Amino acid sequence: MALGIINWNIAENRAWYVRLADTGTDISAGLYLTPADAQAQTNLQASGESSGYGSTLEVTLSNQSGASVPVSLFQEGYGWHLIVSGANGDGSKIFKVKEFIDLDEISHSVYRSSDLIEARALAEINAHTHARIIRSLALGVHMPDLEPGDIVRLQSSRRSLDVYGQVFEHRITGTPNSLISELEAVSFLALKR
Repeated sequence: MALGIINWNIAENRAWYVRLADTGTDISAGLYLTPADAQAQTNLQASGESSGYGSTLEVTLSNQSGASVPVSLFQEGYGWHLIVSGANGDGSKIFKVKEFIDLDEISHSVYRSSDLIEARALAEINAHTHARIIRSLALGVHMPDLEPGDIVRLQSSRRSLDVYGQVFEHRITGTPNSLISELEAVSFLALKR
């Protein structure tokens, strides 16, 4: 097994460079602003360690005193910054992590034609662009088992509607004898130019 990063929960819309290393008892993680700093282990911004070895280990980072960019959580609901994996004796590795995905660079020689470059860029934009459609619904009954994240099917013969959505919010209103559920259901629509 080689050292690896399975997931990250680091705020700031910037590229971070994470150096993972085996300490002999666990996996250490150092957070840097540039790959050169990560290689030389200079200008450390934050650091942390796993609790042993394994395939899904949580690492919580602590800011270094004097760090130029403090590290914080992207999703506050998770108490970790990194999920790492590795075994005793694995060599150190440097990873680039970012809040948003980087598209592959268009560098292949086949894309030297301006028409092909434009077609590839359009295809990449279309593949990674979507819109979020939120529908607010008041149900005639109370559905206590409905949880945020559940998938619901919305049907209306009057509006010719038959779509699926994910429950984003579930509110219960009414009186004790007459409860109803109010939902916000989200569906995603791929956008194309």
